[in-house]
Amino acid sequence: MAAFDALARLGAETPPDLDLLRFGENALYAYRDRGLVLRVARPQARADHVARTVDFVVRIAARGMEVTEPAAVPGVRQPVVTSTGVVTLWVYYETDPDCRVTPRELGGLLRHFHDLATLEKALVGPWKPFALIRARLDGARRDGIEQDLVDPLGALLVSLESRVPDLTSELGTGVMHGDMHYGNVMCLPGHRLLLIDFDQICRGPLEWDLVPNLVTYRRFGMSDEDYGEFSSAYGYDLRVSPHVGTFIALRELGMVTWLLQQ
Repeated sequence: MAAFDALARLGAETPPDLDLLRFGENALYAYRDRGLVLRVARPQARADHVARTVDFVVRIAARGMEVTEPAAVPGVRQPVVTSTGVVTLWVYYETDPDCRVTPRELGGLLRHFHDLATLEKALVGPWKPFALIRARLDGARRDGIEQDLVDPLGALLVSLESRVPDLTSELGTGVMHGDMHYGNVMCLPGHRLLLIDFDQICRGPLEWDLVPNLVTYRRFGMSDEDYGEFSSAYGYDLRVSPHVGTFIALRELGMVTWLLQQ
């Protein structure tokens, strides 16, 4: 409903055909006739937070970061706040289905993002690594998911809540993407790479953006060579961090609770 409410602001008199592109923390719909992607936030999303995210993306794009960009629609101010949800409008891009992002490209893209994003740190809030996880576990309990499954995850959360405050960062504190994995890089024809999905941007230990790739290496069969290419391109191997175990446990808990909410 939120998507159609937003489209009414664009003058759409009847609901157009929309294609669901992704469903995760947000629902993304393609409105190809207008060259738009409608990004519908979850009901708990705050409009002011969404507005700052849009502003952040506009600013780093102006600094030279290759990103998907908010759409400039005459007469429509972003975000679009409706009675059924918060919606943002983005440029629709045709992707190359045969394109594959290499580990070296991902590492270089992340290095570039960290260098540019720090200049806009005033726009982002502090890292809150437990907020989404806690909300997902609460939702799982409300939905009646088996206690034997949810309780061990809750126990791990309590353990991490006591460990994470003691983390020290060798890379320093900066602006993090928050969910830096291959699925959040869009590849256009001509092998043009765009970074997407900025809902979890925040200020915190920069190591956090390297964790998804290390989890892929440990859990999903990435080769030693590919992991080395990623680390070399970024300029740091997360395995040397004294807190690598805590980082990995936190990422994996987040992944499992994301699946629970689906």
